[in-house]
Amino acid sequence: MLNRRRACPEPSAALAAAPLSWVRRPQQDRSRKTLERLLDATEEIIRARGIDAVTIPAIVQAARSSVGSFYARFPNKAALLSVLHERACEQSIATAEAALDPSRWHGVATSDVVRTFVGFVVHLFRERRSMMLAFTTTLALEPGFAQRRARTAALIGRLFRALLLERRASIGHPSPQRALDMSLRVVTATLEQRNAFDESGVADVAVEDATLVEELSRLVLRYLDVQPDTL
Repeated sequence: MLNRRRACPEPSAALAAAPLSWVRRPQQDRSRKTLERLLDATEEIIRARGIDAVTIPAIVQAARSSVGSFYARFPNKAALLSVLHERACEQSIATAEAALDPSRWHGVATSDVVRTFVGFVVHLFRERRSMMLAFTTTLALEPGFAQRRARTAALIGRLFRALLLERRASIGHPSPQRALDMSLRVVTATLEQRNAFDESGVADVAVEDATLVEELSRLVLRYLDVQPDTL
């Protein structure tokens, strides 16, 4: 039987020194900075007002740029959204590489690794909900959209499995690699469903973050059969 723990345990000294956070790539030359401003402006409009508010005049105004500068980089709004999704996928991978770096978790119990990581993913899905929904509704038919999503999910899955397989001695499931893959699928599918239905207004559909962290962590730990306090 697993010991009862808080949904978001107090971080260890190692975690406190290197907190989990969303990773953004550095800006480089002037042209790159202009591109990043256009992408940042689009993202801010989506977050604040939704995808329907994204127009080329609104983008260039928010980016302190010009229509000419926009068209020098993108033929239309759809092309910009595709590049924005590509950037989001790159940042997701960079974030996962930092969050799942084994050196970050040295000396941390496997159960706390799972709980902390689940809490971080729940937070990210909440924080980036509007962006995820915007991509799904506007890029669903764009040829590269599904491929980028699949490639990103595959890379993150490999990182997650690699970290936990280093701790296979603490996992009681007879097929740790398969169990880790299914665990990540369950977590992401649950959060994607929550993002899709969270504001539906239907009773008993919305789930609070704390509940999701607690129950998803419990589900994953029980399924993996992680022994408490093992490294």
